[in-house]
Order: sequence, then C-alpha cells, then structure tokens
Amino acid sequence: MDISLCGDCRDFLQSNHHDGYYGDESWRRFKDSQDCERLISRVIQTADMGCSVCETVVCKFRSLKSDLLAVAQRNGESATFRLQIEEYYNTNLQWQEDIDRPFLRVSISQEEIKFRLWRVSKSHEADCGVNDDDRSTGSESSFLRAEEWLRKCMHNHDNCNTVGALGDWAPSRLLDIGPARNPFPTTIKLRQTDSWQRSVHYTTLSHCWGSVQPFRLLRSNLRERMDGISVDALPKTFQDAIYATRRFGIQYLWIDSLCIIQDSKEDWNAESSLMAQVYSGCVLNLAAASSNDCTGGLFQSRPPSYLGSRFISVESIPDGFKSYYQIWDQSVWPAGFEFAKLNTRAWVMQERLLSPRTLGFAKAQLFWECRCNRSSEEFPFGYPSELFERRQRDFPQPGIQDKLKTHSLSHHADSRFEHDHTRRLSLVWHNLVMHYSRKEMAYEQDKLPAISGLASLFAQQLGTAYLAGLWRSTLLSDLLWRANPGDSAMNRPLEYRAPSWSWASVNCPVKYLPGWIVSPEVTVIEAEAQPGVERSQFGRVSDGCIRLSGKLIHNMTVAPYHGHSYALQARGSEGHPIAAECTPDQPLRPADTQPEIFCLPVGSYIDISRAYGGDTLAPAAQFSWKTT
Repeated sequence: MDISLCGDCRDFLQSNHHDGYYGDESWRRFKDSQDCERLISRVIQTADMGCSVCETVVCKFRSLKSDLLAVAQRNGESATFRLQIEEYYNTNLQWQEDIDRPFLRVSISQEEIKFRLWRVSKSHEADCGVNDDDRSTGSESSFLRAEEWLRKCMHNHDNCNTVGALGDWAPSRLLDIGPARNPFPTTIKLRQTDSWQRSVHYTTLSHCWGSVQPFRLLRSNLRERMDGISVDALPKTFQDAIYATRRFGIQYLWIDSLCIIQDSKEDWNAESSLMAQVYSGCVLNLAAASSNDCTGGLFQSRPPSYLGSRFISVESIPDGFKSYYQIWDQSVWPAGFEFAKLNTRAWVMQERLLSPRTLGFAKAQLFWECRCNRSSEEFPFGYPSELFERRQRDFPQPGIQDKLKTHSLSHHADSRFEHDHTRRLSLVWHNLVMHYSRKEMAYEQDKLPAISGLASLFAQQLGTAYLAGLWRSTLLSDLLWRANPGDSAMNRPLEYRAPSWSWASVNCPVKYLPGWIVSPEVTVIEAEAQPGVERSQFGRVSDGCIRLSGKLIHNMTVAPYHGHSYALQARGSEGHPIAAECTPDQPLRPADTQPEIFCLPVGSYIDISRAYGGDTLAPAAQFSWKTT
C-alpha cells in the first residue's frame, strides 16, 4: 500500500485540532503572495517526492487546468492556502458509522476542492484504482474490469436480468458485426428483423450527434447498408462501439442513426415510439461520455499521473494504532460522468434510465451502472452511497421499468404515500420531469418524443390517459408546475409543441412543489390531447384541451417580485386581501400588467405546511370562462 506522507502532512493528519490547518498559524494568510508561492512550491516538491496527500492536491488542480502558483499570483496579497479537515464530533480521522464521513478541504484563496476520506482495509488498494501504466480507457485491464462487472451482473443480479423478457421481440433493425468467434470485422451489415422468430442479445449506443453529421441510414441507401458497411468508413465512436460489442461476445449492435431511416418521418415516428423496448431489451448500453460528437470515440488516453485514489495510513496519538484511508475526490462521478456532455442530452436521459446496464466511457475511467450497483475503475466494487451528493442519490438508477414494478424508483416518492401507488408514481414522475426539463435537445419538437419511452412505462403502471406530459388521474397535481428558468431564457417554441398547460410547452426548466393535492378546489370536466402521429399516444401532439370547473379570482394585479417571479394581489368575495406568488411561463408583455389577470385555485396540498396551489390565467384566443 502506498502510504508515503511528507512530514507536514503526517503531523497535520495526526493532530487533534478540530478543523486544523496545514502547518502553523502563519500559513493561514500570508504577508504577500511570495510567501504563498513558497509554500505551494514546497507542496509541489513533496508531491514529486511521493507524498500521497500533496500529490492528490497537485494532480487535482492540474486536472482542472489550474496551476497552483498561477492561482496564488492572481490573488496577490490576499492569497491563502488551506488544507483543512472538517468532520463531525471527532477530530483525528475517527468517526462513527452513522454520521457523515470527514473530508479534506483544500483551498487556494477562492478556488477550492474537497476529498472524502474513506476508511479501508490494508489490502484494499490492490483491488482499486488505475495502474500508472494503464494509459487508455480501452486498455486490456479496463475491458477485463468491465467484463467482470457484466459477468457478475448477469449471473448474480436477479433484478437486472430481464433480457428475453420481451419474448421474441427484437428492434426492427440491428447491425450484425458477426459471430464472436470471428476476427474483428472489416464489414458489418444492417439486418431487418421482421422475420426473426427469436430474441437476440444486442448492445445499444448512447452518443452525442453534435455539430458533425453522423453516418446515417437514409431511404436512398437502405439497400446499400444491408449489403454491407465498411467499418473504416464509420466515425470513430461507431468503430469503438463495434470493438466493445465484439469484446463482450455480442453479435448485434443498435445505433439510432444507422437503425432508423433518418429522412423518413413515418419510420422515425414508428421507431421512436419503441424506445422503451429497444433500450430495456439490450444487454448493455455503451455510453460515449467523453465525446461531444461521433468522431470522439469511446476510448480515451489518460496520463500516467491520472488522479485515481490515493491511500494513506495514519498512526493515532498516543495509542499508536494505525488506520488506512482512501482519499476520494467526490467530484469524480459528477464531473466525469453525471455531468458529461452526453448526459446533458434529453434523449440520453431515457436511454440511460431504460437500459438495464450502462457502461460509461468517460475521459479518465470507466463507469458502470446497473439496477443493483454503481461502480467505476476507482471503486470497482461499488460506490458507497454516502459518497454521493443527495441529488445523485435521489436520481433513479438505470432499469426504471423494474423499479416501477416494485414502486421503489426514487427517494422523492414521499413515505407518507407509501401505500398509495398512484400518488407515489406521480411524485416520481414529477421528479423525472424536473430533471428532464433541464436537458438539452437539438430539435424543439423532440420534447415529448424524447421522454415517450419512460411515459409508456408509467402508463402501464398508472393505467390512465397520458396528456402531453401529464396524467388524467393525477391532473390537478400535474398542473402545478412552474417555470424555473434560473439563468436560462424563458420562452415558448416558435412552432406549436404542446398546450400551454403542459410543462412541455416551455423552453426552460420547470419545478414541481414537493407535495400532493389533498383538498381539490376544481373539478375536471374534460381533458384530452390529440396525438400528432397516428398510434403514437406518447409522442408529439397536435392539440390539447382541458375544461375545469372552479372559482376564478378576478382582477388580479401583478407586480415584479424577485427574479422571474411576480406578486399577485386581489380582494376576496368578502373583501379580504388575497396574495400569491407566480412565475409566468413566458415573458410578460406590458399589457399583461393590467388587471385582466385571473387566478384559479386548484387546491390545497400537503407539504411542510398546508398551502394553496393554483394556476394564473391570462385571456387568450383559446381560453374562455363563464361565471355561475
């Protein structure tokens, strides 16, 4: 085990000072930047000499393209350097199992990084991390690790093994790369599967199209693609996906741009409606997380000094007991995979959630997700759940269809509704919509199609009509979304995409209140959405209408409140003041600040306290009301 520490780090880690600083008091703030520079030079020197802590700090800043000395020089006389332990209760790297793990906080003035300290056995290092001579994510050792993940998952994870559950179904088209016993192919063929009477094992590819037009299937080249495709003519990401599929002993591969006729609306509509089956039926989804387009490839080179885990031993004072710790950069999963360009794409969100297993090819290491486990080359036996930020723990793992059956998809499914199947699923849907609304898409009209696979699975469980992103049985709660643009532009698409009461009608993130309507104030008279494509109830819509019966609050005045929010005020029927806050789902025009604004209370809901939720209405050509 690599346990090398410089004298300063050893003294610091053995100290009993809560939130202690690296070195003596004079290192907390410097008289001038040269003092800070001298200290940083010393840290760089001890890192080169093998100190695990100093090496971790230096490598991390380098990975962020930040030079330690340059950071200090930019801050001039205000430069500071801190290496700080923060933890609860205990002060010398000891803790109880039921409290948060301590972490090292390293900061140079305003630039900061944090590392978790994870207590491990002395032999743990041999099974973790990336070897210094392992310079590619496509190396032999990386594939051996991935093959082990796949093998264990297929043999030991009952919840993950639904391959074949779709009976004899197969995607309409698959790329045939040849039997596993054959040499690596120079030519592959597109196969039509309509005459197949069997299910097959296949992989799928999640990739960014980017600004580079990928190799595509068109009506004009369908026959040519079926006769054969030269592997050398394919972009690098596709070539790497073929290689990976062959390494896993699988004969077939599904790639959207080569298995859907891209210039045929009829074929695109038909195939996009099958996304739930395509991805949930694959053996493995290959995620090109390190590439912004199809030319980037799956496999990336990584420097010998790649920041994997470092290990240290600390001898406590005064008993001399020696403990071993893994220093873990808690930003590795979000920065390396969760927030990779690929995972900002709307289509990819459902691809990732529908697939029983996803292997992420990131810039510096491989990441694994299945219904039972999250792992990486740094944590090959699974990430401890407490190392995840709350937002990552709450976001559901892949294999959503299986979790829907067990009603355990997300922590956001409030325990108060544990035995209410519909309410739990509705809260989970709201959570998915909030995540999804932050994703990017190249074509505005894909807003509903890109989540249609997930919607089809929810429909099986809810057993109710789907209304352009909302559900008939939970319509009142579903209506209470609000625009949450933040720094994003708040607008609607130029071309009609969804009725204005649907979250799919806006081009910005949305937010749902974390509660549930318990006292409805309105009655649903009618609710429908017309599919834009025949037999595609979860895709695009051409029209939508809802009719509600309730009490309108007339003559609301509106004034800017804070950010994108506005304050609404009116007088109730008995003269009592009524005040509310709203976030318009499109920019207000000057005319909208006049009293011709209405408020429709939908109902009171359960949250931390009892409150009212409702919709703010402005007259429009398609909006009408009558007073009773």
